[in-house]
Amino acid sequence: MMKPSEVADFERRLNGFIRAKPVWVARVPARLDVMGGIADYSGANVCQATLGAGVLAAVQARRDRLVRIRTERADGEGLPAETEFPLEEMEDAAGYESIRARFAAHSLASWAAYAGGSLVALLREEGIRPPAGFTLRLLATAPMNAGIASSAAVEISTLCALNAWLGLGLGADRIAQLGQIAENRVVGAPCGIMDQIAIASGRRGKLVHILCRPGSVEGRVDVPKGTGFVGITSMVRHSVAAAPYGEVRIGAFMGRRILNRLRKQKGLPPLSHLTELSGAELAAEERQVPRQMTGADFLARYRTHEDAATVIRPGTVYRIRGPVRHAVLENERVLRFMEALRSARSGDASGCAAAGREMLAAHESYRDECRLSVPEVDALVEAVRRIGPRKGLYGAKITGGGAGGTVAVFGRREALKKHIPGIAAEHARRMGTAPDVFGGTSPGAFEFGARRYAPRAGGWTWQAI
Repeated sequence: MMKPSEVADFERRLNGFIRAKPVWVARVPARLDVMGGIADYSGANVCQATLGAGVLAAVQARRDRLVRIRTERADGEGLPAETEFPLEEMEDAAGYESIRARFAAHSLASWAAYAGGSLVALLREEGIRPPAGFTLRLLATAPMNAGIASSAAVEISTLCALNAWLGLGLGADRIAQLGQIAENRVVGAPCGIMDQIAIASGRRGKLVHILCRPGSVEGRVDVPKGTGFVGITSMVRHSVAAAPYGEVRIGAFMGRRILNRLRKQKGLPPLSHLTELSGAELAAEERQVPRQMTGADFLARYRTHEDAATVIRPGTVYRIRGPVRHAVLENERVLRFMEALRSARSGDASGCAAAGREMLAAHESYRDECRLSVPEVDALVEAVRRIGPRKGLYGAKITGGGAGGTVAVFGRREALKKHIPGIAAEHARRMGTAPDVFGGTSPGAFEFGARRYAPRAGGWTWQAI
């Protein structure tokens, strides 16, 4: 359920809705990328946590055919942003490219592509024709561009609220797929489906194990008693739509294409995902994967990298071997990490330290193989490493698409409470402003469900649906 303060804050804001019609509400968490990160688009196993911060979406039908979207921070920071457009523009558009161009052409409304793109994906993929326009209000406790999947939280909360209002009965898997379509096709960010599944199917107090082929929940992992995870923002803005993330993704797909040509010559079946290879199998082949190659050279030799979400630029030099190594070895790190946590739950005191070492190794791979870390992030990870497992901090790593964003930290709860404020204060001295620290946990979208608020004399009443 929502935190009491979050409920009260939202219910105060219900006064902004027309009292003649019900309001449909969904709430989703932000996620903390504990392990797996950018290996998701290569078919990896990943392990994700739900955070206490999140996004709440509220939908109310209108009397006209307009769609009005308003977003605001729950803490009151920044000004609310609002835009509106005719529903017919989304229903009658020629394709995703034209919708992307419409949002991109209006810089003051480009933020609405996450929510508007989710609507478009629902309309196009499910053949939905809403009976009326609607007002969508988004209330966020998760900041944008912090590396905690706030964009996916906007997408999934929007889809869940529309799903409840329209009575569609769509499940968590389909909602996650639609969110990814919105981000890939309308926002233009070449993300995998990890974030959307984690937010839709996560559980309070547990890590969700996802196999990204293309995306299925394989189970949940208990967090060892007395331990927990927090996120510290690096204060360097992150975006999966930015060039470094996309170039690493392209390099990984280039590598798969090169390896598949080699496999064909040996009479072996093609790889659907890079992570079908083991680390040992890759070691036998990786010298035949070039360290880097220009887009023009690659296209001349291989024609395509077989990734619909990205476009190769002929003049760009892409690193290939490093992104391939990261994907394959990260997949194995995730499996070892989860096994270490399970051993810790069964009484093996060394399990937490082993899990922390896998997190630190994952960070080194982001930094060295993918070059997706930045000095500000490295400083946070190094601060955790210096304190170390003897004092209760087991490990840390960059999260999500990297290039800034948030650092995930694993430790004993009392150690997190004792040491994280000092690490944050040290980082504030470096950056000139205090970082956000994200802790806690909350239900995934489908664990929370949805609410229908109905007007009554003097206020509103609600029921779970």
